[in-house]
Amino acid sequence: MNRHQIQPCVKVRSPAYRQAFQCLDKALEQNCPFSNAEKIRLMREAMFADVDELQKSGKIVIPK
Repeated sequence: MNRHQIQPCVKVRSPAYRQAFQCLDKALEQNCPFSNAEKIRLMREAMFADVDELQKSGKIVIPK
């Protein structure tokens, strides 16, 4: 057992990081034309396009 334990270093963050992230969030909101629902719909279309094609052709039936 070590009697002289090393204290963890405390990382001091500059207060400017919070403002920088707020500005970044605001810029992303202004420059992103899609809502979250639209993004999810587009991702689903890209990921499951092959399944959708099989379903349309009637080769598979997905239960609801």
